[in-house]
Amino acid sequence: MNKKHIIYLLLITLVFSSCWRKSKYKGYTLTESGLYYKLQVIGEGKRKPQPGEYLQLIITYKTEKDSVFLDSYSNNETGKVILPFQHSSFEGSFEEGLTTMNDGDSVSFIVNADSLFKKFFKANLPLFLPSGSVVKMDVKLHRILTAAQYQEELKDFEQMVEDRDIEEHRKLQNYLDTCRTSFYPLNNGMFYLPIKQGVGDNAESGNTIKINYKGYFLNGKIFESTYDRKQPLEMIVGTQGQIISGLEAGIRLMNEGAKTKFIIPSQLAFGETGSSTGIVSPYTTVVYEIELVSLTK
Repeated sequence: MNKKHIIYLLLITLVFSSCWRKSKYKGYTLTESGLYYKLQVIGEGKRKPQPGEYLQLIITYKTEKDSVFLDSYSNNETGKVILPFQHSSFEGSFEEGLTTMNDGDSVSFIVNADSLFKKFFKANLPLFLPSGSVVKMDVKLHRILTAAQYQEELKDFEQMVEDRDIEEHRKLQNYLDTCRTSFYPLNNGMFYLPIKQGVGDNAESGNTIKINYKGYFLNGKIFESTYDRKQPLEMIVGTQGQIISGLEAGIRLMNEGAKTKFIIPSQLAFGETGSSTGIVSPYTTVVYEIELVSLTK
C-alpha cells in the first residue's frame, strides 16, 4: 500500500470515527445511523460525488450468510448501473456510505432488508429474506458522471439497444427463411406452428394445467426441458412470475392434448437482461415446443 492510500484510509477512518459504535459483524464498522461498512479496495480516484451527479456502480446483493441473490449484471451485461446521487432513501442506507467514497473505491455494506426493499426498491420483501434480516452489499463506485456525461451514456445505451434489436431481428428472419416449415405470425410478434390438435376449450385464467415443454435456441440447442426431468410443470394460468410472458400467451392459444411450437422474441422471453441463470443471453429469441398434457377448469 503506497503513501497516498495510507493517508486516504486514515481520512476515511477519521470521517466515521465520531460516529463509531460497537459492531456485531466482524471487520465492519457501525455508524450512528445503523449502517455497517467495510472498506475493501481503495481506488485511484481523487474526488467524491456531488449533488446532481450520477454514480456508475457495480453492486452484488447477498444474504447474511453470503449467498448471492442479485447483482447488477442482472440488469445488463456490463454489470454497471447508474444511480442519481441524492439523499439516503432510509436511515442506515448504503447511500450514506457513498458520500465518503472516491471513484474506484469498493466498500461492503450491511443494511436492514426491510428498509432496503420497501424504501429503496419500492418492493415487497422476498420470501427468502425474513423480516428483520439484513442484506450484504458489495459496492464498487466505478465512475462519477456529470449530468452531461450521463446523457452521453444514455445515448450510447439506447444505440446499443437499437443495434441489438436489429441483430436479433436479422437472426430471426434468417431462421424463418431457412426453416423447412412455415410458421404463422401472431400480432404480438411471436410465430407458431401447430403440431397436434387438442380437444375442448383453450386454456384461460384460473385453469390448472400440466404442460411438457422444451426450450431451445435458434441453432437447435436445448437449454431447458421438462422431458429431461420426466415431470410436467403444473401451474395455474394467469399467475404472475411462473413463466415468461411469451409462454403464457402461447398456452392461452392451446387446449388439452394440443402440441404447438412457438418462436418467442426476447421482449416476450428473457428480455434485455437474459435469464437469471445466465444460460439465455440478453436479446435472444427462443423457441418453445409445448404440449398441454391436462387442463382442469
